[in-house]
Amino acid sequence: MKRSTPHPRSIWILTACWLLPLLCLALSLSPLVRSADVTMANAASQEYARRLALFSINVYGKLAAQKPGENIVFSPFSIQTCAAMARLGAEGETATQLDHGLGLASSDAAEIAQTFHEVLAAYQDSQILRIANKIFVMDGYPLRQEFDELLTKQFLSAAQNVNFAKNVEAAATINGWVEQRTNNLIKDLIPSSALDANSRLVLVNAIHFKGTWQHQFPKHATRPDTFYLDGERSVQVPMMGLKERFRYADLPALDATALELPYKDSDLSMLIVLPNSRTGLAALEDKLRITPLSQITQSLHKTQVVVRLPKFKAEFQVELTPVFKQLGMSKMFTDQAEFGKMLQSPEPLKVSAIIHKAFIDVNEEGTEAAAATGMSLVFRSLPSARQVPIRFFVEHPFNFYILNKDATALFAGSIQKL
Repeated sequence: MKRSTPHPRSIWILTACWLLPLLCLALSLSPLVRSADVTMANAASQEYARRLALFSINVYGKLAAQKPGENIVFSPFSIQTCAAMARLGAEGETATQLDHGLGLASSDAAEIAQTFHEVLAAYQDSQILRIANKIFVMDGYPLRQEFDELLTKQFLSAAQNVNFAKNVEAAATINGWVEQRTNNLIKDLIPSSALDANSRLVLVNAIHFKGTWQHQFPKHATRPDTFYLDGERSVQVPMMGLKERFRYADLPALDATALELPYKDSDLSMLIVLPNSRTGLAALEDKLRITPLSQITQSLHKTQVVVRLPKFKAEFQVELTPVFKQLGMSKMFTDQAEFGKMLQSPEPLKVSAIIHKAFIDVNEEGTEAAAATGMSLVFRSLPSARQVPIRFFVEHPFNFYILNKDATALFAGSIQKL
């Protein structure tokens, strides 16, 4: 018999991510992919990357509007993964809204889970990219077997029981797990005030990346230089310098150029998209909304490039409920939310918050980045001889992405001030 409950209990969705310079240059790296069994079919991986890139653009647009003029760094992969875990427990219109809003390729829970499993498993043994999922469940509320099995087997996510009524202890447990998985870069993801006796589940995804540049910037070449914040204001920043062969693209349709900086011993790279104008970031971002990332990466060709790139750090935190609502995923936050596939008990559930924290640090040696999301339910051309080097001077606001070979966006953002 169904329990009569006036207000659905809460589910929290939390994500955290970070990127930082890799200082240990002698790091021994394991293969990124254990076997061909976990390698995604080309077409399927490209379609997944395309859909994730679209989700990334949609989220970025809302974040930029929400925090104008601010540096933005986030992990679209982390956010989407965490929300997809919640989707596995959803039904009806709630599930349909999540399918559309997240840009999922299927509405079948098993197929959704398999799609994410192929990405997660591909990096399961990686020493530079670590992805972890976790679900914290209220004591005395066991998960439904089907939901538990999908999370455990496909999202590689273990469940842990906590007593949310002891909110300080519960928050410490969750935040301690996130800190451990993000090299202590993401702290205090969830405030204790967000938890209480009505909390039932907290879904968390944490992603940590620490990569060394394939071509490191020599430290002696770093010197103070000008970074233009807009058409008038400027600041002096430590500007790194390097001359090397990189994949580069002139993108006249975007009034921009792009450069790919690969990381050592991986299929990951940083893509920088730089508007031609000092004040061209907003116009570029409008065009990026209708330009697939894969179209940019396919336009890249190897050539000699003189690079000037500022060292930068950025931290970002945001509560994503307004973003999800603007993207059409609103029912999950209401008393009419349908999450009947999560718990064995007929407890009504709704999402009370989606918290995302991210950090990035780029220097001469490489990049370290981290992010966490928590959801609480209450192209190539031949080189020409003696080619004149291209100048790629990052002297004003720009967009960046950390991508794999399929252009899957693990991290994304923009730097507007230093």
